[in-house]
Amino acid sequence: MKVLNSKEIASHAGPESCVTAIDVQQFHVWSDEWVNQGDWLEAIQKLKKQGKLKCFGVSINDFQPENAIRLIETGVLDTVQVIYNIFEQTPEDRLFPACQRHQVGVIVRVPFDEGSLIGKITPETTFEPGDFRSNYFRGNRKQQVYERVQNIASDLGIPLDQMAETALRYVLSHPAVSTVIPGMRSVRNVERNCQVGDGRGLPKEQLERLKAHRWAHNFYE
Repeated sequence: MKVLNSKEIASHAGPESCVTAIDVQQFHVWSDEWVNQGDWLEAIQKLKKQGKLKCFGVSINDFQPENAIRLIETGVLDTVQVIYNIFEQTPEDRLFPACQRHQVGVIVRVPFDEGSLIGKITPETTFEPGDFRSNYFRGNRKQQVYERVQNIASDLGIPLDQMAETALRYVLSHPAVSTVIPGMRSVRNVERNCQVGDGRGLPKEQLERLKAHRWAHNFYE
Protein backbone atom coordinates (compact mmCIF):
# COMPACT_ATOMS: atom_id res chain seq x y z
CA MET A 1 0.00 0.00 0.00
CA LYS A 2 1.24 3.48 -0.86
CA VAL A 3 0.37 6.02 1.82
CA LEU A 4 -0.44 9.26 -0.01
CA ASN A 5 0.46 12.59 1.51
CA SER A 6 -2.14 15.30 1.98
CA LYS A 7 -1.29 17.11 -1.27
CA GLU A 8 -1.59 13.93 -3.33
CA ILE A 9 -4.99 13.06 -1.87
CA ALA A 10 -6.31 16.61 -2.15
CA SER A 11 -5.30 16.73 -5.81
CA HIS A 12 -8.00 14.15 -6.62
CA ALA A 13 -10.67 16.71 -5.78
CA GLY A 14 -9.01 19.70 -7.44
CA PRO A 15 -10.63 22.37 -9.62
CA GLU A 16 -10.32 20.19 -12.72
CA SER A 17 -12.84 17.75 -11.23
CA CYS A 18 -16.25 17.54 -12.94
CA VAL A 19 -18.05 17.61 -9.57
CA THR A 20 -17.92 20.20 -6.82
CA ALA A 21 -18.03 17.71 -3.96
CA ILE A 22 -17.71 13.96 -3.38
CA ASP A 23 -20.61 12.55 -1.37
CA VAL A 24 -18.67 9.58 0.02
CA GLN A 25 -14.99 8.78 -0.44
CA GLN A 26 -13.96 5.30 0.67
CA PHE A 27 -10.55 3.80 1.21
CA HIS A 28 -10.34 0.21 0.00
CA VAL A 29 -8.15 -2.61 1.35
CA TRP A 30 -8.10 -1.16 4.84
CA SER A 31 -6.04 -2.40 7.82
CA ASP A 32 -6.45 -1.04 11.33
CA GLU A 33 -2.68 -0.91 11.79
CA TRP A 34 -2.71 2.16 9.54
CA VAL A 35 -4.79 4.22 11.97
CA ASN A 36 -1.84 6.31 13.19
CA GLN A 37 0.30 6.12 10.05
CA GLY A 38 0.81 8.82 7.41
CA ASP A 39 -1.02 12.12 7.14
CA TRP A 40 -4.09 10.81 5.32
CA LEU A 41 -6.39 11.93 8.14
CA GLU A 42 -5.11 15.49 7.81
CA ALA A 43 -5.93 15.35 4.10
CA ILE A 44 -9.44 14.05 4.76
CA GLN A 45 -10.13 16.77 7.30
CA LYS A 46 -8.81 19.39 4.88
CA LEU A 47 -11.04 18.15 2.06
CA LYS A 48 -14.06 18.22 4.37
CA LYS A 49 -13.26 21.73 5.54
CA GLN A 50 -12.98 22.86 1.93
CA GLY A 51 -16.37 21.33 1.16
CA LYS A 52 -14.91 18.97 -1.42
CA LEU A 53 -15.69 15.86 0.62
CA LYS A 54 -18.94 15.30 2.49
CA CYS A 55 -18.35 11.87 4.04
CA PHE A 56 -15.34 9.61 4.52
CA GLY A 57 -15.37 5.85 4.92
CA VAL A 58 -13.56 2.59 4.35
CA SER A 59 -14.47 -0.57 2.49
CA ILE A 60 -13.57 -3.38 4.88
CA ASN A 61 -11.61 -6.34 3.54
CA ASP A 62 -13.53 -9.53 2.72
CA PHE A 63 -14.62 -11.36 5.87
CA GLN A 64 -12.63 -9.10 8.20
CA PRO A 65 -15.41 -7.04 9.83
CA GLU A 66 -13.39 -6.39 12.98
CA ASN A 67 -10.51 -4.89 11.01
CA ALA A 68 -11.95 -1.40 11.17
CA ILE A 69 -13.09 -1.13 14.78
CA ARG A 70 -10.03 0.85 15.90
CA LEU A 71 -10.65 3.32 13.11
CA ILE A 72 -14.34 3.59 13.99
CA GLU A 73 -13.45 4.32 17.61
CA THR A 74 -11.31 7.31 16.58
CA GLY A 75 -14.51 9.07 15.54
CA VAL A 76 -13.22 10.05 12.08
CA LEU A 77 -15.39 7.68 10.04
CA ASP A 78 -18.78 8.42 8.50
CA THR A 79 -19.32 5.09 6.73
CA VAL A 80 -18.07 1.52 6.41
CA GLN A 81 -18.74 -0.94 3.61
CA VAL A 82 -18.79 -4.62 4.60
CA ILE A 83 -19.90 -8.09 3.49
CA TYR A 84 -23.06 -9.05 5.36
CA ASN A 85 -25.77 -11.58 4.54
CA ILE A 86 -27.73 -14.51 5.98
CA PHE A 87 -24.61 -16.68 5.90
CA GLU A 88 -22.06 -14.03 6.88
CA GLN A 89 -23.49 -12.66 10.13
CA THR A 90 -20.15 -11.87 11.82
CA PRO A 91 -20.56 -8.07 11.48
CA GLU A 92 -23.39 -8.30 14.00
CA ASP A 93 -20.97 -9.34 16.73
CA ARG A 94 -18.72 -6.29 17.14
CA LEU A 95 -18.74 -4.14 14.00
CA PHE A 96 -22.39 -3.11 14.00
CA PRO A 97 -22.47 -2.23 17.72
CA ALA A 98 -19.36 -0.08 17.21
CA CYS A 99 -20.98 1.65 14.23
CA GLN A 100 -24.11 2.35 16.23
CA ARG A 101 -22.13 3.77 19.16
CA HIS A 102 -20.24 6.15 16.88
CA GLN A 103 -23.09 6.86 14.45
CA VAL A 104 -21.26 5.37 11.47
CA GLY A 105 -23.36 4.44 8.45
CA VAL A 106 -23.14 0.85 7.16
CA ILE A 107 -23.10 0.05 3.44
CA VAL A 108 -23.62 -3.68 2.88
CA ARG A 109 -22.18 -5.53 -0.09
CA VAL A 110 -22.64 -9.15 -1.27
CA PRO A 111 -26.11 -9.53 0.30
CA PHE A 112 -26.78 -12.57 -1.92
CA ASP A 113 -23.44 -14.31 -1.31
CA GLU A 114 -22.60 -13.86 -5.01
CA GLY A 115 -25.95 -15.36 -5.99
CA SER A 116 -26.24 -18.41 -3.75
CA LEU A 117 -28.94 -16.80 -1.57
CA ILE A 118 -31.17 -16.09 -4.55
CA GLY A 119 -32.06 -19.77 -4.58
CA LYS A 120 -31.18 -20.54 -8.19
CA ILE A 121 -27.78 -22.20 -7.73
CA THR A 122 -28.06 -25.98 -8.07
CA PRO A 123 -25.41 -28.73 -8.39
CA GLU A 124 -26.05 -28.62 -12.16
CA THR A 125 -25.66 -24.85 -12.58
CA THR A 126 -23.13 -23.75 -15.18
CA PHE A 127 -21.70 -20.29 -15.81
CA GLU A 128 -20.70 -18.39 -18.91
CA PRO A 129 -16.99 -18.38 -19.82
CA GLY A 130 -15.23 -15.65 -17.88
CA ASP A 131 -17.88 -15.50 -15.15
CA PHE A 132 -15.90 -15.41 -11.88
CA ARG A 133 -18.63 -17.43 -10.20
CA SER A 134 -17.40 -20.58 -11.94
CA ASN A 135 -14.39 -20.33 -9.63
CA TYR A 136 -16.33 -19.02 -6.63
CA PHE A 137 -18.64 -22.05 -6.79
CA ARG A 138 -16.00 -24.58 -7.84
CA GLY A 139 -15.80 -28.17 -6.64
CA ASN A 140 -18.70 -29.22 -4.43
CA ARG A 141 -19.54 -25.65 -3.39
CA LYS A 142 -22.70 -25.54 -5.52
CA GLN A 143 -23.95 -28.61 -3.69
CA GLN A 144 -23.15 -27.00 -0.34
CA VAL A 145 -25.04 -23.77 -1.03
CA TYR A 146 -27.91 -25.63 -2.67
CA GLU A 147 -28.49 -27.73 0.45
CA ARG A 148 -28.15 -24.75 2.80
CA VAL A 149 -30.55 -22.58 0.82
CA GLN A 150 -33.06 -25.42 0.63
CA ASN A 151 -32.83 -25.67 4.43
CA ILE A 152 -33.43 -21.93 4.82
CA ALA A 153 -36.52 -21.99 2.62
CA SER A 154 -37.85 -25.06 4.43
CA ASP A 155 -37.15 -23.56 7.86
CA LEU A 156 -38.99 -20.34 6.99
CA GLY A 157 -41.73 -22.09 5.03
CA ILE A 158 -41.18 -19.95 1.92
CA PRO A 159 -40.81 -20.84 -1.79
CA LEU A 160 -37.36 -20.58 -3.34
CA ASP A 161 -38.41 -17.65 -5.52
CA GLN A 162 -38.85 -15.64 -2.33
CA MET A 163 -35.24 -16.15 -1.26
CA ALA A 164 -33.86 -13.02 -2.95
CA GLU A 165 -36.38 -10.78 -1.20
CA THR A 166 -35.78 -12.57 2.10
CA ALA A 167 -32.01 -12.16 1.80
CA LEU A 168 -32.33 -8.41 1.14
CA ARG A 169 -34.88 -7.87 3.89
CA TYR A 170 -32.65 -9.73 6.34
CA VAL A 171 -29.83 -7.27 5.66
CA LEU A 172 -32.08 -4.21 5.79
CA SER A 173 -33.75 -5.39 9.00
CA HIS A 174 -30.65 -4.64 11.07
CA PRO A 175 -30.90 -1.12 12.56
CA ALA A 176 -27.18 -0.45 11.92
CA VAL A 177 -27.53 -0.91 8.15
CA SER A 178 -27.99 2.27 6.12
CA THR A 179 -28.10 0.85 2.59
CA VAL A 180 -27.17 -2.20 0.53
CA ILE A 181 -25.44 -2.86 -2.80
CA PRO A 182 -27.27 -5.83 -4.40
CA GLY A 183 -26.10 -7.52 -7.56
CA MET A 184 -28.34 -7.40 -10.61
CA ARG A 185 -28.21 -9.00 -14.04
CA SER A 186 -31.57 -7.96 -15.52
CA VAL A 187 -34.18 -5.21 -15.40
CA ARG A 188 -36.39 -7.58 -13.40
CA ASN A 189 -33.61 -7.93 -10.80
CA VAL A 190 -33.45 -4.16 -10.48
CA GLU A 191 -37.21 -3.85 -10.10
CA ARG A 192 -37.40 -6.55 -7.43
CA ASN A 193 -34.46 -5.13 -5.51
CA CYS A 194 -36.02 -1.65 -5.50
CA GLN A 195 -39.33 -3.00 -4.25
CA VAL A 196 -37.60 -4.32 -1.15
CA GLY A 197 -36.55 -0.79 -0.25
CA ASP A 198 -40.04 -0.10 1.13
CA GLY A 199 -38.81 -0.07 4.74
CA ARG A 200 -40.44 -3.37 5.74
CA GLY A 201 -38.08 -5.69 7.61
CA LEU A 202 -38.52 -9.39 8.21
CA PRO A 203 -40.79 -10.58 11.01
CA LYS A 204 -38.98 -11.12 14.31
CA GLU A 205 -39.66 -14.85 14.19
CA GLN A 206 -37.99 -15.20 10.79
CA LEU A 207 -34.99 -13.15 11.91
CA GLU A 208 -34.51 -15.44 14.88
CA ARG A 209 -34.76 -18.55 12.72
CA LEU A 210 -32.17 -17.21 10.30
CA LYS A 211 -29.58 -16.88 13.08
CA ALA A 212 -29.21 -20.66 12.93
CA HIS A 213 -28.14 -20.44 9.27
CA ARG A 214 -24.96 -18.52 9.99
CA TRP A 215 -22.18 -20.14 7.98
CA ALA A 216 -18.51 -19.21 8.16
CA HIS A 217 -17.07 -19.76 4.68
CA ASN A 218 -14.80 -17.85 2.34
CA PHE A 219 -15.27 -18.96 -1.25
CA TYR A 220 -12.97 -16.17 -2.46
CA GLU A 221 -9.99 -18.25 -1.38
